[in-house]
Amino acid sequence: MEQIKTRVTQADLQRLDAEDKWIEVEHGEIIESESGVTVFHHIIILNLLFVLRPFVRDNKLGTVFGDGVRYILVGTLEDIERARIPDLSFLRVGRIPKDFDWSGDFVGAPDLAVEVASPGQTNTVLLPKIIRYLEAGSEEAWLIYPSRRVLYQYRRDAEEPVLYRDNEVVDTSVLFPGLKLVLADLFITETE
Repeated sequence: MEQIKTRVTQADLQRLDAEDKWIEVEHGEIIESESGVTVFHHIIILNLLFVLRPFVRDNKLGTVFGDGVRYILVGTLEDIERARIPDLSFLRVGRIPKDFDWSGDFVGAPDLAVEVASPGQTNTVLLPKIIRYLEAGSEEAWLIYPSRRVLYQYRRDAEEPVLYRDNEVVDTSVLFPGLKLVLADLFITETE
């Protein structure tokens, strides 16, 4: 007997969100995202947010979002094939429609998607996410490994990622021209 595939809709995802679950979609199947993030994970995201948000606002480049914004990478609000929630994201100015429903998900890929590896997350989980963002139209996707204090920058038009370590300055010229982002600054805690 042939199994009938049901559609995943935004309403389905919002119902699960109300149950305090972190929900993504892959191949039309609902998956509960990993939620084992650490304090250091949050610090990295906040440090990046505190650098990007004022720069983006002052230069009228678009909008920066922290955790929780879901992007429908493939499909529509009524038939979601793939949806992801990056740890941090950026949308260029003009990407958000005037009639956008701010209580829903964004249909399309962010211009920048950032994933911060949580304890136990492997490349088997993380690299497909990065690829999915780029396939859906993201200009860049960054993968940050807190334990090694490194950032891999993937660009849609590049064959290989660029690896940043220590006090190296991340090349932000494509999305954030003029921004000086020193990698080590992302890992600063209040006690340092």
